[in-house]
Amino acid sequence: MANIKMYQDDAKHLFENVGGYENIISFKHCMTRMRFTLRDWSKVNEQEIKSQKYCTGINKVESSNQYQVIIGMGVADFYKAFCEVNDYESDGVSRKNIDFKTKQKEDIAQIKAKWRVKGWGNKALSFISNVFSPIVYPLLGYGLILTIWSLLTVEWSGPASSAADSVHFFKWVVDILDILVGTFSLFITVVVSYTVFRAMNANGVYGIIIGVILTSKGLVEMGAVDVESGESILGNYPGFDITGNGNYYPWLINFNGLLIPMIVVAIFGVYMERWTDKIKNQTAKQIVAPVLIILVTYLFALFIIAPIGMLFTNYLSISINWLSTNYIAKYIALPIIAALYGPLVITGMHHSITPIILQGQATYGATIIQGFITISNISQGIATIAFTVLHKRVKELKNVGVSNGVSAIVGGITEPSLFTVNLKHLFPLIACSIGTACGTLLLVASNTYALQGASSIFGILMYQMQAPELTGVTTWIGGGYVWGILSILLSCGVTFIMTLILGKTKYFWNRSKDLLQEDYNVDINTLKIEMKVKKPKQQKVVK
Repeated sequence: MANIKMYQDDAKHLFENVGGYENIISFKHCMTRMRFTLRDWSKVNEQEIKSQKYCTGINKVESSNQYQVIIGMGVADFYKAFCEVNDYESDGVSRKNIDFKTKQKEDIAQIKAKWRVKGWGNKALSFISNVFSPIVYPLLGYGLILTIWSLLTVEWSGPASSAADSVHFFKWVVDILDILVGTFSLFITVVVSYTVFRAMNANGVYGIIIGVILTSKGLVEMGAVDVESGESILGNYPGFDITGNGNYYPWLINFNGLLIPMIVVAIFGVYMERWTDKIKNQTAKQIVAPVLIILVTYLFALFIIAPIGMLFTNYLSISINWLSTNYIAKYIALPIIAALYGPLVITGMHHSITPIILQGQATYGATIIQGFITISNISQGIATIAFTVLHKRVKELKNVGVSNGVSAIVGGITEPSLFTVNLKHLFPLIACSIGTACGTLLLVASNTYALQGASSIFGILMYQMQAPELTGVTTWIGGGYVWGILSILLSCGVTFIMTLILGKTKYFWNRSKDLLQEDYNVDINTLKIEMKVKKPKQQKVVK
């Protein structure tokens, strides 16, 4: 502050001799100079400026209309003093010439700052936005492609009854889409690793390398493991036999689709890069740093993060299979598990459900789990569409919201909905969980079972008319198709209403206001007021 005061008289002198407010368009500083953009150079008292001690020279760049006064290494403090004594903002905007519109923007910014989430909460929101914002539109394309794929592959009336099975041209289209679908899933996982590195100001190339390694063909995806009745996932998963005694550890777990575990691994990789940056010898650093970042991060993922996910999957399998068959627990546990399925998709651990479904289907012939997955996926799309309806004044939101919602409903692909709307704004995800729990409760009560297959609106075709004999229960009158559809409708209705209710609460409204302002540069409160002003008042008719 003392340095700034030292320059105050000089800053006032320079201001007056370059022409003041009337002549200064804008100004900034570099390492040693004050750089002015002026209206008329003839109004500058150049000799007077040169005679002062603060000025060590003048440079004029006519091509860019810059009049540069050389101050020296103290130019940063000189600039601050110039702004302070001449009534300029720190960005060079004159307070004297601020019009009403600019003042209004400043007032709005102050109000936003008052209500904005602060501290770690703000940092977490910013981190999530930086990680997932770059993949919003690729996710949109991914969802639309999967929707087409789902329409062509769903079995309408039993085995080999899909459009791809019936028409050769559609089979050819599906073969092409199979490559795109598999590649997109891989892309999303790898690119998340990249965006984490970039969000934390690290080298994104390391993120790509780590992502590719952890999704390589040498590792096995959870959904590809066959679990027979009475066996555990741990006993069937391939791994490294380090000791040579037949004890496999760590397991060869592929991270494809495991987004949250991948984010954790990528964050660890960033800190590894920061640690290696402390190596002072540049030659050693160039050789050792890449090896340490990639190798240590890979081992961390393989020995720590992957096993944690595997143990979670194993005990989840045991728990769900017991809870699905217990006559009392299933009415409480299954709706809760169904409510948590959406958040499970966010972590990528929903892939661990596949072996559980296969095991339950092998044991009983069908499973309730597949039924509530269909309910959850459709409800995610409904929550996104409800959010779009709530904020229908944000025109830019309609394309993203409706497209991603339809992708979830028709294609069963919820990631676009989750990462662009539901998770980001939170309350649509909560509303979906409530709706899914309600729909699943009806599904469980009616003893409606389903086969593994489509998890979208076409999942209705997977519901079974009667519960498998081995379960010892009977589906309510009307059959599984009727009660499956009613469960979906109940969940969708509750989800839609709860999204509107929660979205209008003060906390979530203000939270969405900040996020929509950041994403689309619109203020929903301003739009709401403008809509009321534009709406013509109805004249009372006097009879």
